[in-house]
Amino acid sequence: MTRPHVRCGGFTLLEILLALSVLSVILLLLLSAFTGAARVRETLSARSRGFRQVRLVLDRVGTDLMGAFATSARVESALSLREDQLSGMPAATLTFTAFQLPDGDIGHPPAEIVKIRYFPRIGADGVTLEVHREQSDLPFIENKIAPRESAVADGLRGFRIELYDGTTWVKEWSTEGKAKTALPKKAAVTLVDARGETYRREVAIRLAGQEGNVTYSGRRRPAGP
Repeated sequence: MTRPHVRCGGFTLLEILLALSVLSVILLLLLSAFTGAARVRETLSARSRGFRQVRLVLDRVGTDLMGAFATSARVESALSLREDQLSGMPAATLTFTAFQLPDGDIGHPPAEIVKIRYFPRIGADGVTLEVHREQSDLPFIENKIAPRESAVADGLRGFRIELYDGTTWVKEWSTEGKAKTALPKKAAVTLVDARGETYRREVAIRLAGQEGNVTYSGRRRPAGP
């Protein structure tokens, strides 16, 4: 009489290989999920940093422009705007005089009047723009203080400024037909980020039309005869 075959405990090699294959697929799916989540987190973080940079630059330029002035007593106080193309990207250079609160920097005397220049440069990667801000304190004195320059934005695809003269928006500010120190009514600052998204802010030039009421020192001339 033949005894029935009894299987010994354990797994065959085929079963082990099959289990390892299934486990490998599961681990691969889990790894892909975690990698995807990390990439999404990095993307969102980069976008958040980019958006914060854009907001800070628009706020900074807007605040400076709100204090912009020019006086007919000093031609060098005039505002100027020029637009160029750097590597095919719109890139503006804006220079103006402005009232500004002292920054408390003990290395420089307090100045209520400054000369500000925003200008572009090609970034370190060679394909994007940087925006730089240069400030000259006490610009009307003979012994001028060396200007301070700092980068306020990078990784941009465009930096454009337009000025409103009361009838049209222009990309360059010309005083032809106007007083040399004439100011625009409004300014619009446009930034294009690395993804090609455009952000724009309009700012009113509060002292436009009052160029003859500002004295040499920059203080407004009191009303009266």
